[in-house]
Amino acid sequence: MTIAILYTLPTKRVIKSTYLVADEDTVLSAQKIALSLSAKGVTPLLVALSEDHISETIRSIQADLIINLIDWTGADLPLSLDAMDELTKRSIPFVGATKENFTLVDKVTMKESLDRHHLPTAKWQIFRTGKEHVSKDLTYPVLVKLAREHCSVGIEKTSFVTKEEDLLPVVVDRLERFSQDVYVEEFINGREFQITVLEDESGPYMLPPAEIIYKPTDIPEFLTFSERWNIHDPHYQRSDTALAQLSQKQLDLFSELSKKTFIALGFRDFTRIDVRLKSEFECLILEANPNPGLDDDELYSMTISARAAGLTFSDFLWRIITSALKRKGQTVSTFES
Repeated sequence: MTIAILYTLPTKRVIKSTYLVADEDTVLSAQKIALSLSAKGVTPLLVALSEDHISETIRSIQADLIINLIDWTGADLPLSLDAMDELTKRSIPFVGATKENFTLVDKVTMKESLDRHHLPTAKWQIFRTGKEHVSKDLTYPVLVKLAREHCSVGIEKTSFVTKEEDLLPVVVDRLERFSQDVYVEEFINGREFQITVLEDESGPYMLPPAEIIYKPTDIPEFLTFSERWNIHDPHYQRSDTALAQLSQKQLDLFSELSKKTFIALGFRDFTRIDVRLKSEFECLILEANPNPGLDDDELYSMTISARAAGLTFSDFLWRIITSALKRKGQTVSTFES
């Protein structure tokens, strides 16, 4: 059985930016996946995807299944959608997000979808020009975020705004610097969790959630891009990730919400849903990620959740692969000699 691992290379735009580090880990993840698949007796095929050869590269893939690590965001999101178009045209099954799912990489589209399906999320407002009237429904403090970025790109200390009169200058700054829509979201001052959801023949199911635990400081509990990626930042990685300690009632709440979200948004095979508890039993969705990264790192929430469920990284991948094959009416045994 041959499984292609399709991963994106940084675009020329990103290479020239100060955010390259956030895109450089995709190839490392692809290599870890290849190693883990080899342990299952699979023949892995690493396929690097550049912005200049999207159609040719995807059309040339010869494999029984494709693991999709497409990761172009921001101004490069249209490239991801082009790649998803090509994947969809192939008869080869691929894991995870559909093209429609992938549009949720745009956080505004995601928030609109959450609202449309009556899924609980923090109050928010979109800004496209900076001339909009600030909604009176917003509760302060708020965070100013970029619509189409990932990995905390555009999140800075000034993103945390405590008063309405200070909001528009920050919004205008982000609009001018990043040339994309900005959204403002109520800051939820509560425990933060990342929920991994897998899918089998009976439907989606939650793995034990992971919690983001911030080190004690006077700084609000969110990470800027610099704090996540710049090793010289004095607050570099000021959070850890650990298995969440939750009551059974909270676990039931998370499980019900994550499965409902998975189904409502049309996700497939796996996802990661980021949430915060506003109160003991009030859970708000920050992000529903249609195509989260796959990595074997002891500090990565999906790894922590998988291990808590008794799964190795190979086992975790195998469940995702099995789900994708079943969707095509196939099983692993189909490819065994």
